[in-house]
Amino acid sequence: MADVLLKIVVGEQQHENRDATSKKIVSYLLEQGVPGATVKRGTADLDDRGVIHYDLLEDSYFNDLPIIIESVLDEETLEKIKGGLYKMTEHGQIAVVGVTDRTDTEQNSHFIVKVYTREGTKLIKKDEYEKILELLGKHNAIWATVTKAVAGYGSDKVIHSQHVFSASEHLPLVIECVVGGDDLPLLLEELKEIVTEGAVFTAPVTMIINQ
Repeated sequence: MADVLLKIVVGEQQHENRDATSKKIVSYLLEQGVPGATVKRGTADLDDRGVIHYDLLEDSYFNDLPIIIESVLDEETLEKIKGGLYKMTEHGQIAVVGVTDRTDTEQNSHFIVKVYTREGTKLIKKDEYEKILELLGKHNAIWATVTKAVAGYGSDKVIHSQHVFSASEHLPLVIECVVGGDDLPLLLEELKEIVTEGAVFTAPVTMIINQ
């Protein structure tokens, strides 16, 4: 059974109280046995009503910014949880990106590579995730980035979230880039040696601009 990337986008203020839709979705994914989830907050968005939101207010909740939830899971689990997700996402977006067959590198010129891991592993140390970036550079990766999420869970099955007045620990990290098909197989083999906790996902993409 192939794995897919599930991406859900919702507004942060979908309920009057602070029991936000995003929190309910992440709890639901955990309850349904989804192996991990990463929650990111955007800094601006254009919502479904055509309204633009910016990161202007000190309390980020009242900016009503987009919350992006991503998870790598198998297709069977996806089919099991789709109905529940539809009910919770009255206003938002649910998208699925299919995993590529490793033998498809000849038919596709570029691939997105996403590494999901978390703080508390050796990757949180700057010199350690720099090793990942150096490895991506070695394999000609295009625009590799590291993003710290605001919430999520992994193999420990505990939802960790960002706290304003205390040090946040074990928050998810997402390292992503685009690589050429010729570089993908060896890169994935070397990533397996480095990423001891988390998930690595890849899928074909169409390169529009690279300059």
